[in-house]
Amino acid sequence: MSLSVDSSKECAGFKLPEEQSSQCDSGLGGGLEQREPWGQSPGLPCSSGEDRCESACDSAYGSGLLESFSSHCSLGASNKAPVHEATFDPWAYLSEEGDTFLHLCIIHEVEALALAFIAHCTLEYLNWQNDLLQTPLHLAMYTRQANIVRQLVLKGADTELQDRNGNTPLHLACQYSLEECVQALTKPVAAEERALLGCEAFNESGPPNLERHNWQGLTCLHLAVLYRNDAMVEHLLASGARVNTQEATSGRTALHLAVELGEIGLVSRLLRGGSDVDAPMYNGCTPLHLAVGRLDAGIAAALCQAGADLLLPNLEEETPLDLASSSWNVLELCPFDDVRLRGLPVV
Repeated sequence: MSLSVDSSKECAGFKLPEEQSSQCDSGLGGGLEQREPWGQSPGLPCSSGEDRCESACDSAYGSGLLESFSSHCSLGASNKAPVHEATFDPWAYLSEEGDTFLHLCIIHEVEALALAFIAHCTLEYLNWQNDLLQTPLHLAMYTRQANIVRQLVLKGADTELQDRNGNTPLHLACQYSLEECVQALTKPVAAEERALLGCEAFNESGPPNLERHNWQGLTCLHLAVLYRNDAMVEHLLASGARVNTQEATSGRTALHLAVELGEIGLVSRLLRGGSDVDAPMYNGCTPLHLAVGRLDAGIAAALCQAGADLLLPNLEEETPLDLASSSWNVLELCPFDDVRLRGLPVV
């Protein structure tokens, strides 16, 4: 099922096709695909009446499924004698859209139940991708549940899996400015967390890959710049994101993107972070080419102060000075003269 940040709580409106009561024994009969990739059920006991099981199967995306499960299931051993009735097994459940029961708990923001599942399930279950290739970690990002994000990371959930748009959970956090979720995703494991979970329980795979491109060719830093999120840019650079990585479509760096947006604050921050002021795109254009072409005198001046080369040609043999020559304010766009201080032009 498809989720969006603006309407993540509307998922309860989705419906599953009606199932016959005879299909409720396993939770995977009929229209539900017979997939159970995570292996043996960890054995959470769930005893409920036949009518309740049939109702759960008929409205898997309705809140009734989670409410009935929460009120009739326990995570501990039961002293009651086994009841020979049809049972709903949440570990075997898989919707037509490929969502596990954990997916649904996160979608409906039933945090206590989601955390209980996370504590008992295998990595294969944690990393299961639905038909949109969304893992529970993707959905926790969409629904802004930082506590669940952190628990998934500590349990070893794969932070590198990509959804159908090529986005990792960190891409989503950067796109939608989810600072709290980014902290939960990237911060090192604290000593208290290590002691609480035990040496085998937390993720030892290291921080997420900050250089992975989505299917639009963008890294997390590119997305943070495109969405004008200064705090996210700061966090990514401090976490080791490479400031000169090129996006895959036209070879723009984060500095090119900031210049195109006219964001002089981001331009200054990226320059302080070591951005190559003369980095070429695939067509040879530098950030100064873009600033001059957009008649942005403020950014052009900032680039020149950082040492941008006014005479560097692109693939069409045009320099930034050539582009400015056709403008009435050429001196404003290219503020250079013969006086240089420590190799930099005096503006």
